[in-house]
Amino acid sequence: MCKAITTTIYKFYLLLAAIALPYNAFSLELTNSELTYLQKTSAIKMCVDPDWMPYERINQFGHHEGIAADYLSLVAKRLNIQVKLVRTHSWAQTLEFAKQRRCDIISMARKTADRQAYFNFTQPYITYPFVVATLVDQPFIESFDLIADKTIAAVKGYAVTEHLKLQYPTLNLIEVANIDEGIQLVREKKSFAYVDSALAIGYKIQQSATLDIKVSGQLHYSSSPSIAVRNDEPLLVNVIDKALASITKEERQAIYNTWVSIRFEKGFDYSLALQVLLLVGSFLILSLYWNRRLIKANEKTRKAVNELNAAKTLLEEKNASLEQLATVDMLTGLHNRLKIEESFEVELNRYDRFHSVFSVILLDLDNFKQVNDEYGHLTGDLILVEFAKLLKTHTRNMDFVGRWGGEEFIILCPETDLIGAEFLADKIRFEVEQFSFPEVGHKTCSLGVTTIREGDSQQDIVLRADQALYKAKGKGKNLVELN
Repeated sequence: MCKAITTTIYKFYLLLAAIALPYNAFSLELTNSELTYLQKTSAIKMCVDPDWMPYERINQFGHHEGIAADYLSLVAKRLNIQVKLVRTHSWAQTLEFAKQRRCDIISMARKTADRQAYFNFTQPYITYPFVVATLVDQPFIESFDLIADKTIAAVKGYAVTEHLKLQYPTLNLIEVANIDEGIQLVREKKSFAYVDSALAIGYKIQQSATLDIKVSGQLHYSSSPSIAVRNDEPLLVNVIDKALASITKEERQAIYNTWVSIRFEKGFDYSLALQVLLLVGSFLILSLYWNRRLIKANEKTRKAVNELNAAKTLLEEKNASLEQLATVDMLTGLHNRLKIEESFEVELNRYDRFHSVFSVILLDLDNFKQVNDEYGHLTGDLILVEFAKLLKTHTRNMDFVGRWGGEEFIILCPETDLIGAEFLADKIRFEVEQFSFPEVGHKTCSLGVTTIREGDSQQDIVLRADQALYKAKGKGKNLVELN
């Protein structure tokens, strides 16, 4: 009898909790435990990277802004919970505060083995590549290995910094507090290069109109950060993960457009040139006596305008180069993973709206590790470049060909069913088999093929293609398998 009364009271309490929460939080399909947790939690404390735009920063008014801030704002609204900012002065201090439980979450952090001792992680909500910034007079860097003997700067505590330590144990690495300090070391020639996200460096160059710093190469390393949640609050990571998952493609695109457009669309300021021209005009009106001097001043003005126009052109070229670095694989010239994922979103949207079918081919060279082991990584890179050329030659203009990772490549085939994609895959397999690669001779490739199905996500499609590729490998390689 007492047990029945207790159960009834508990259900009534949960009903009151559901009524108290707004519909958008209750509609996330939260469990009873999660609803109760939210009802009892009035606010969560958040630490952020204080200076890493366009991703995030603490601005001059003490507010959190940037891409991560917009995502956290949507999460807070979904859960009807208050997020309180805990201010820090550096990323290293942010990590230390979070470890000390002075904040409950970190707005944007990559999942690493060390951090899992303190945090649980939600699903990743953004992906970005890392690049190398140098002085403008430095040549293009095809591989980070070529500068591994130089002094390199990177932000202390960043996952990419820990990656460099593991990948290059003898690297002369300077750990800095933020991007400004890193770029200043390069400017003072105390460091040969600074490593950071392509968008972060591009934003800094654009906002400060920096002409002496450029992006000289891409690091073969990208990051997909999540929200880090203190690991003694398992229900908190669950509800945040569900709120993140509910953010629509349109909302994600709007956030991206809001902050990335700042970097690529900011207009050029002619105010200085206009002031000089007005000053020259004023002198002309005042007196003919100054005519000789005004002619000279006018010449200086024309020179200044020309220099300003040249600076504008250089900035526009840098913007174009940065945009290309964010979407092109530096080794092969194909689309990189970030660009392919954007193309996936476009095709999935077309399928949702028009039921326009598309297929995916996942492929790689057979026994490629032997090439690196026997001939070295430089030869391996040469083989990947030639393989990429073959793929571009023997695919259609409408296909999206990209490097998925390592020696693995992917082809998105719009308006193509499974039969058409199989025909294209077998054609590629035959052409690769007939081709003689430099130094190593003939090689073969294996291919996995699948097509869009109702309710598919990008992960579903890639997983099926990967399973088909694995099946082709298991059957002896140099095969096309469907899934």
